[in-house]
Amino acid sequence: MSFEFPAVSLATLETWPWPFFIYALITVVLCVVMYRFGLARARNSPKHKLMAEIAENAPAGLVLMSTDGAIRWSNNAESELLGCARQGLIGRNLTEFFADPSEGSKVAAQLAQREPLRDYQANLRGGDGSVRNVLINSNSIIQEGETPRILLHTQDITGRQKAEEERIRLTAQLEAANKEMESFSYSVSHDLRAPLRAMRGFTEVLLETHAAQLDGQGQEFLRRAFAASFQMERLIEDVLKLAQVSRAELQMENVNLSLLAQDIASELTHGDSSRSVQFVIEPDCSACGDQRLVRLALDNLLRNSWKFSGKREDARIEFGWANGGEPSFFVRDNGAGFDMTRSKRLFGVFQRLHSNSEFPGTGVGLATVQRVFNRHGGRVWATGAVNEGATFYFTLPGMNRESQLKA
Repeated sequence: MSFEFPAVSLATLETWPWPFFIYALITVVLCVVMYRFGLARARNSPKHKLMAEIAENAPAGLVLMSTDGAIRWSNNAESELLGCARQGLIGRNLTEFFADPSEGSKVAAQLAQREPLRDYQANLRGGDGSVRNVLINSNSIIQEGETPRILLHTQDITGRQKAEEERIRLTAQLEAANKEMESFSYSVSHDLRAPLRAMRGFTEVLLETHAAQLDGQGQEFLRRAFAASFQMERLIEDVLKLAQVSRAELQMENVNLSLLAQDIASELTHGDSSRSVQFVIEPDCSACGDQRLVRLALDNLLRNSWKFSGKREDARIEFGWANGGEPSFFVRDNGAGFDMTRSKRLFGVFQRLHSNSEFPGTGVGLATVQRVFNRHGGRVWATGAVNEGATFYFTLPGMNRESQLKA
């Protein structure tokens, strides 16, 4: 709001009659008073009060300062950020709060030249001595008839900065762990397998050509050593699979789990014709995942059910969609089951709930299953009871039943 008057020279004023001159002077004074009164009313208007309240309680710090850096006003967030009461901020120079005084002088010079700051990162030291990492943005505010002011927006990013530093640290640790895992896998594949195969070969030769020179106990020891070498070979294979799951790059695609389950069931059935197991596989179950890894996990689950239902004449293994509180797939059997109080050990490496003589295994399969689903952003859990079977549930991205979508 402004007023303009026509240009009047001194000579013109001298020609005015004095009553008219007095009238003009009164008019100017009234206009100025009305202008100031209008500003006061604007400041007291509900809209102005609302904007002031918003500024006071804004989550980001706000500072109004003169071009020489002196603080004229700050909101609550800025007072908390600097750890100083508002009364202690007014009149002080902003450069006093920079952890690096030279940086504060540089910023003050830039602001004095009306050069805006855009996402300028700096360290400010609060009244309690703590250093806060902040982003600073500025706007120049020029009000007619008043001294220019600069509005600063300060955002505390100390937590974000620490989180980024932690992310970098953890990434470095992960890369180092992956390198160690690759070195370990190489050692397992080459350095351990060679002597193991040699031991198994010599044991086999002893059993074939020199068994007669040993008594029954000696022959039994050789047979156990020969069987243990095969067990060790399977353990190495499982550990390598677990390592590969951890570092393999995911190739995401739509996977038909029902077809995978049918293929695995067929392999199990044809691999052991002495058993009669009923497989019940729900059709058209699909999800998004790395097909190779998903097959590995599903193979472990189905083979687990095949193994632990081996003592049941009416063995039954199911795969399908679980319509529970959380959408998931399941693999269920009516085999040996397990004690739920020991369920936390299920997915640990080398953790087994049954003796090797009762149900042989390496204790790595379920750890591999968990690793696969975790890498996909899903999870796996189990329920069961002793001699009443077990059910393993798992989730994957984009789970669905094609038949339901078509319906």
